[in-house]
Order: sequence, then structure tokens, then C-alpha cells
Amino acid sequence: MGAPGSGKGTQSKLLSKVLGFGYFSTGELSREYAKQDNRLGREIKVIVDKGVILPIDIIRQIFVKKLESLTSEEGLILDGYPRTLDQVELLNELMSKYTVMDIVVLFLNVDRDQLHKRLSKRIEGEGAHGRRADDDPKIIMTRFDEYQKKTAPVKDYYQKNGKLIIINGDQPIEAVHQEILEKLGINK
Repeated sequence: MGAPGSGKGTQSKLLSKVLGFGYFSTGELSREYAKQDNRLGREIKVIVDKGVILPIDIIRQIFVKKLESLTSEEGLILDGYPRTLDQVELLNELMSKYTVMDIVVLFLNVDRDQLHKRLSKRIEGEGAHGRRADDDPKIIMTRFDEYQKKTAPVKDYYQKNGKLIIINGDQPIEAVHQEILEKLGINK
């Protein structure tokens, strides 16, 4: 987990490859649904385009379906999930259902000014045609506000439960990856 632009996707994919675990991103999943021309897709598109976190009833529909398709994996890397305390409850419920006992939460800690720079670079690099709707400069502030209000308490929850590992995300990609491996005790 981490704020928008902290490198969650990049680091999640790298870790998934090293461990051979399944991977999925709720953000990517939401954007996939948002492209669908049906009631749920249109509903998700409106919410994603605003830069706000999907409500738990929608998350329950799309997250559970995706997670259940990955139950045969040896392990699973969740990119950007959970984002709210309601989502933590859903994850705990699913972990209990599938008798998953072990969870580690990696928090990519990145300075807010650095986050703005990263998101600006991503916007410039993708251009107007390849840009994610939630990378619109006006939406970025909404995403940061959502993160502060809804996701910061999730970080606190996992920290209080001894499940949180803080990673210095203000480093080059490979250095962040190495710190993750070291803190997880993985020899690559």
C-alpha cells in the first residue's frame, strides 16, 4: 500500500515475479470494469473518473470474484488493497473463509512532493490519449484527499496489529525492490 504514485504497481509486479505468486490490482480491475458498456461498468467509470474509492458494495462484487479465481495460487500479491477499513473487514472475512493465516502489508512511504512529481511525469509520459482518467491533475488532489481520509487508517490498523512493514519509497525502483526483499528475508 501507499499513496497514489508511490510505486505500488511496479513493486507489486516485481515481487510477484520473484515469489511466483498470483497478482492483481484493484485499480486495474476497476479500470477494466469501467470500460465495459453495462450498468456496473458505467457506475464504476463515474466513480473512477472522479478519483474516489469504490464503495464496499461494488468492491465486494468485483474483488471477491477476482480473488476466488486465484485461490489455487501459492500466494497472492494485492496491489492497492485494502484501501478502507470496510475493505480490511472483507479481506479478513475472505482470509478466514480460505484459511489464510499469514498476511504482510508493505507500505511504500514517499514524500508528498515526490508523489506529485511522479504523477506529473506519468501524465506527461502517457500523453492525453494514454492517460488514465484518474491521473487528470484535478483528480489527483481528490485521490490524495481520499487516501488521507480512508487509506491512512488502514495503515494504522495494520501497524497496530504488527503486520506493517514500512519501505522507503523515495529511492530508485531497484533500491526499493531490494529493500522489500531484505525486509521480507528473501534472497534473490
